[in-house]
Amino acid sequence: MEVISGKEFQTIIYSDNAETISDFIVEINTSLNIDLEKVKLSITFSNLKFQGKQIRFYKIKKECLHRFRFDKCTFESNTFIESDFEDITFISNTFNCDKFHIYKSTIGVLEFFDDDSNSENIKNNIFSKGNFKIDECEFNSVFWLKNIKFSEKTNIDFSTVKFHNGCFFDSISLNKIMFYNCDFLKEFRYDIFYNSSTFRECSFLGLTTFSGLPSVNSSFLWFENCHFFKLANFNNYWLHKLRIEETTFSDNVSFQQTYFDIVSFIRIIFEKKVWFDDIRIKKIDECDRITIRTIKQELQKAENRIDFNKFRNYELAAHYKELNFKIDFKDKTILWATKWSSNFGSWTWAFWFTIIIGLIFFTPFYIFENFNKTINLQNWQDFIYGYFRFFLITDFKNEYYQAGESVLKFNCFLSLLPFLFGKIAVAFGIYEMIQSFRKFKA
Repeated sequence: MEVISGKEFQTIIYSDNAETISDFIVEINTSLNIDLEKVKLSITFSNLKFQGKQIRFYKIKKECLHRFRFDKCTFESNTFIESDFEDITFISNTFNCDKFHIYKSTIGVLEFFDDDSNSENIKNNIFSKGNFKIDECEFNSVFWLKNIKFSEKTNIDFSTVKFHNGCFFDSISLNKIMFYNCDFLKEFRYDIFYNSSTFRECSFLGLTTFSGLPSVNSSFLWFENCHFFKLANFNNYWLHKLRIEETTFSDNVSFQQTYFDIVSFIRIIFEKKVWFDDIRIKKIDECDRITIRTIKQELQKAENRIDFNKFRNYELAAHYKELNFKIDFKDKTILWATKWSSNFGSWTWAFWFTIIIGLIFFTPFYIFENFNKTINLQNWQDFIYGYFRFFLITDFKNEYYQAGESVLKFNCFLSLLPFLFGKIAVAFGIYEMIQSFRKFKA
């Protein structure tokens, strides 16, 4: 490719026949400002390499709208775009610059695509480092980023941007992206694989769909002071951590069949239906009680009794962790008993608790009642008989002997303690086991 200076590139782009500019290496030794008032309305830049100082495309008057297409170009110079456009298209470009900024511009269509004309050798738009920023802009038609690869060294910022029509992020991989004070007036589709994605003071006025992230990694999605006016769809979304803070959902929201490691809801408002059916939270112990209660209440409104009872038990477990024995002795004691008897709703836990706690209390009771007798292992039937009688909660007879030899008395005063406390513990275990089954009843 021919090497030209920044001034020579300026001369070429200002010429009347500059419809396609291709196959140049542009050496920019001093900052290059391209006044679009002097440029044809439609230009294709193909196979160019910008290196050196920064290049800026600007226009003061905005009567005529330009259409630019960048195809297989390499940007090693910092690039700034400040003008109104009808259309800007980037196809299979490489960005090795520290800054690529679009600011104070009104653009009809902005698209980033790969070169799919040759399916055997598809080349994506690639950002290898630096900062990709769009600030104080409006997009009147379509904003579409597809198959862009951002390195971990690249930060992406959108600040004070209005998307008047569709806004689509398709099959994009990046490290960190930030949206601040952005308005999505129509459909917003977000299919991104990321580590950190933040929306602050953003408004979603159309259908919002979050998809992608096929597996859980370190992904963190955070909404703060946002407002969703239409349906927000998170169905089948896999995410490490979701945090929604001081956000309002004015329309329906769906979290059906989602998978999260950690979820945090802080002062959020659901004005209509929320679907949490089959939501899975792996690290539920790390979620706060308010978050769990919010999900539980919405499940109750949706009459999802099974998931409601599950999150009710999660809420009890979270509340138990918050209480202190010194300050909340009564509530902490009740929840402590619930935890150890059923682990807040597990019927299998309650079953084995009942069997084991009955054995723990009946054994000393049996020993105290027979302390003056020789205990023979051959008489194990006596022990088993009395052990199963011990589970009859309302039977207060000292009846571990064979039928007919029962007497309504105790041979030792000490046997009263394991007898009474054992009956209470067994009764609590049986009650918790029955309650665990009741969640499947209407």
